[in-house]
Amino acid sequence: MKIERLIGIIFYLINRECVTTNELAQKFEVSRRTILRDIDTLTLAGIPIYSELGVNGGYIINKDFKVDEKIIDSNNKEYILLALNSLRTVYGNKKIIETYEKMKHLYNDVNINALPDVDFSVVTESPQIIRCVDLINKATKEHRTIKFIYTNSAGHTKKVFLNPLHTYYRWYSWYVFGYDTSKNDYRMFKVVRMKNISLTKELFQTKDNIADLLSDFEKRRNQTNITVTLSYKQEIDTLVNEYFKGKIVETVNDCFIREIEIKENDFMTFSILLGLCDKVKILSPQKYKEKVLTHIRKIKKNFT
Repeated sequence: MKIERLIGIIFYLINRECVTTNELAQKFEVSRRTILRDIDTLTLAGIPIYSELGVNGGYIINKDFKVDEKIIDSNNKEYILLALNSLRTVYGNKKIIETYEKMKHLYNDVNINALPDVDFSVVTESPQIIRCVDLINKATKEHRTIKFIYTNSAGHTKKVFLNPLHTYYRWYSWYVFGYDTSKNDYRMFKVVRMKNISLTKELFQTKDNIADLLSDFEKRRNQTNITVTLSYKQEIDTLVNEYFKGKIVETVNDCFIREIEIKENDFMTFSILLGLCDKVKILSPQKYKEKVLTHIRKIKKNFT
């Protein structure tokens, strides 16, 4: 267990600029004293780990340090191939496909057929969107500001200048996270709603940890979460549980009362709830219930 933790600490440091003792202790679920002993062990073993003092201090590993490939065991290889194959189905980038084929050859001792098959190809974005993601990734690597026209879910259009920091795939769509120079704040944009994307000559720098920035952004977004109470027949619990985890708080006759937490203005969640409205009742909050009813009336009017 200690060996696995020591290896984990090495990789954690390699992938970050500077890490505190508290962060390592929390990550590996051990005490600060244990982390201090682990750092001493790694240093004595010749791992180039340095400590930096000050408010923003912590542990840093030499950027030139390379890990011997022998440290990767069979389980690691399986997960690497599984991750690459999954990414290949959703992001048909030529380099990803080439990388997958190379790694499959290097790790030829792994039984490919025994790996789980995670196929996102049925929800893969169009080639045009993939090209946009490639362009954004290029800007991210080169630290170049991008500009584009963005249309939000309400149909409002604006011009955006963004310092792109990270792209990721969620809810069957690609998103880019970055610093909106006109808002002087971090924002997230759905790539499919971005038009006329181009790279500017403007360069940007960021010293902050992107994972931390994204985590803080998500926490702020989650402050808009609301609790919705649903009522439905027990026999469709599997269907409801497939989309909404939450918890069952009461059973009334043959019905379950379930509380779920959702983002108030999330279109995908709203659409799923709307699709289940012939089987599920929204009990509260009244404001969200009225929102769904208003949408149903608009649908009815549109079809008459």
